Amino acid sequence: MTRNVLIGIDAGTSKVKTTLFSLDGTPLRELSADVALLTPAHDQAEIDVTRLLHDLIQKLKELVTGYEKNILSIGFSVTSPTLVLLDKDLDAIRPATVYLDNRSGGLVEQYTARLGGSEVFFRKVGNNPSPSTCVAATINWFKKHEPENWRKVFKLGFLNTYLAAQFTGSLAADPTVSSYSGLMNIAAPDTWDNELVDFFGIPSDLLPPVHWASHKVGELNRKMADALGIDTGIPVALGGADSAATCFALGILKHGEVMQSMGTSEVLTFCHSTPDFSPAYMNRTHVLRGLWLSHGAMSTTGAAINWLLSNVFPELSSEESLEREALLSPLGAGGLFFLPYLCGERSPIFDAKAAGTFFGVNLTTRRPEIIRAVYEGAAYGMRQIYKIGTDTWHVKPDYIRCVGGASKSPLAVQLRADALNTEFRSIEADTAASYGAAMLGGLAAGVFDGLDGLPYLTACNKTVKPTPGGVAHYEKHSEIYNRLYPVLKDLMHLACDYR
Repeated sequence: MTRNVLIGIDAGTSKVKTTLFSLDGTPLRELSADVALLTPAHDQAEIDVTRLLHDLIQKLKELVTGYEKNILSIGFSVTSPTLVLLDKDLDAIRPATVYLDNRSGGLVEQYTARLGGSEVFFRKVGNNPSPSTCVAATINWFKKHEPENWRKVFKLGFLNTYLAAQFTGSLAADPTVSSYSGLMNIAAPDTWDNELVDFFGIPSDLLPPVHWASHKVGELNRKMADALGIDTGIPVALGGADSAATCFALGILKHGEVMQSMGTSEVLTFCHSTPDFSPAYMNRTHVLRGLWLSHGAMSTTGAAINWLLSNVFPELSSEESLEREALLSPLGAGGLFFLPYLCGERSPIFDAKAAGTFFGVNLTTRRPEIIRAVYEGAAYGMRQIYKIGTDTWHVKPDYIRCVGGASKSPLAVQLRADALNTEFRSIEADTAASYGAAMLGGLAAGVFDGLDGLPYLTACNKTVKPTPGGVAHYEKHSEIYNRLYPVLKDLMHLACDYR
């Protein structure tokens, strides 16, 4: 007998994933389609959301085969912020800009100066000013540089706004994504901030209403139901940002709980129950009212490992071979330090001109030390971010839940456990964002009766405890790592301008 199911959709910058879940959280079927990242100029990054929607529909048609009459709800998880310009038919006017897009960098600087500086922006919004936390500047870039497209704009929205509109015909924006718009005071996230909307000159009638991620934005409309071969009337949740959906899936819902996502980039997330934000973090609301998430996001920790394999030691064929080589070096990499700023950096410095740096090379430095220094550089960086978080929010979690590809690396997890002096618990959660979206859909449909008893992903795959020697080492030497960037910052900027 076919079971009732929930659909979770996770739309990212590289893939759009669709997953069927049973009501106890078991993934029953998963299908995905590639998403092409478009770079029409060196500072621009876009995705064709019309193409994404087409591919999503094709995968969903296949996904629901055999479950056509058993779908209880649909929910979304999306990469953010992804700005979509919508016409009167709720179709995308042009490709959507993603968080990597920097075309509005100059405008962000101008608006920040007019507002009174970055500290004023942080106080009014809750984030540092940047193109990825001030979508309002990108909106004004289109207004100035693409007037023909601007004249077609009926509504401004984000990726979940667009997908929900296509599935239901209704428009909304949720606070997890809108936290990065520059148009919302994250401490008061139930609505757009009129003062900020006026300051950026955004016509308020172009903004959709604000609703929370578990909000039932509507029901599946006839056009989409016919395209998928299923019934109309299925409740659809607005959904939210992928990192927030992942935290929800893992049950990160209490003040002081911490999650670490370890992939190409690395994000240490604190959950807190008061709107008390740190400028060292990227801050947003959680999917539920009364909770906030602060992301300490380093851009290229995992990418640095791939860089070693591709560009420095191509003779080593895999990450496993890199780790074996790194273990030939003693703890501390013979005094070699590495700043993993290979594409600028976000947390805690927020400096697009920061540069990757090896410090302490000498005649005894070998390949193992170089590799180990790269692994340790990520651990030092996460330690720096973690200490800022624990000091800011006065918490010290008993353990940190970690997910992502690098969480399968014994060396990477052990280094972080030692550097942060905290137990790490790896959780197999390849579909966590999709599952968070599915649970939001379940809440919107009334499948779940509140939060108590929700089947969160809590099963631990592996526990890694800090070692006394590792803890002592990082405690002693972290000051060197922390002092390198402030000393080298001006030289990094000169080198960046030289390139």
